[in-house]
Amino acid sequence: MIARDRELLTRLGQVNASIGEVVLALMAAQDGGELPANGLREVGQALRTLAEDMIARAAELDTTPPPRPGRCALCGTEPVACPHAEAWMVESRFCVDCIDHCLSDARHGHWCPVDAFAHAQETSFRGKARLDA
Repeated sequence: MIARDRELLTRLGQVNASIGEVVLALMAAQDGGELPANGLREVGQALRTLAEDMIARAAELDTTPPPRPGRCALCGTEPVACPHAEAWMVESRFCVDCIDHCLSDARHGHWCPVDAFAHAQETSFRGKARLDA
């Protein structure tokens, strides 16, 4: 484990060990039932700083590319078949190749997300006439 990760875990452990005391101190400092703004702000900023540092470190460690809007939900590389189609349409979620691959499998010997998505959309109410009605 590198020093930076150890430091993050140490800070997290300190928060875990002292959060109860911090809550009690805030409760004791209430004025007429309201929490003190300065104390609340101080705790919030400390937690946010730790959270931001942890998220930044996770981003450094994560080798998964971020999802690209408008890309196929199955392969993630090709653009969707029809980016301006309504959200409930298969063409708005999958690329032409993935749709074609699913539709050309006459055996249907595998689970296909394209079919699953289409079926879910056909059987759910979208404020429109159902396709299977």
